Amino acid sequence: MTGFSLLEVLIVVAIIGTLGAAGVAYYRNYAQHVEVTTVSSTITSALKNARSRAMTGQDERKWGVRFVNGTQDYYEVFSTPTTYADGSMIIESTEYLFAGVAFTDPADSTTKDIIFSRIAGTTTASSVSFATQTGSAMVNVSAIGTVY
Repeated sequence: MTGFSLLEVLIVVAIIGTLGAAGVAYYRNYAQHVEVTTVSSTITSALKNARSRAMTGQDERKWGVRFVNGTQDYYEVFSTPTTYADGSMIIESTEYLFAGVAFTDPADSTTKDIIFSRIAGTTTASSVSFATQTGSAMVNVSAIGTVY
């Protein structure tokens, strides 16, 4: 008789199961890496956009980004004559982080504002950090407003 023995079938199933588990773990790590890279790019873009608007004097206001570490982490691009707390502050846009990506700086239940001055585009040197289970990233802003 020709055919496969039970032992041969079990060995093949074990090999396929091992390869499948390794593939799923690799894909999960890759997907989280892509999420961190995407969040880093969008935050960098939002900060550069706010600085550009401040430097051109758009609406004759300062422009900034507020980072909120709460139950669902997000950031807002806003304009203001002075600070975020100013009564005439205007929120331009709000972006939420992907599920599984969370701010590590600002700390839990806190906020951080990066506000660029009009024309000069300067700010207080600062950074924003975020992470997934497998990776993390940081976006820095220098005192002269350079975002990297």
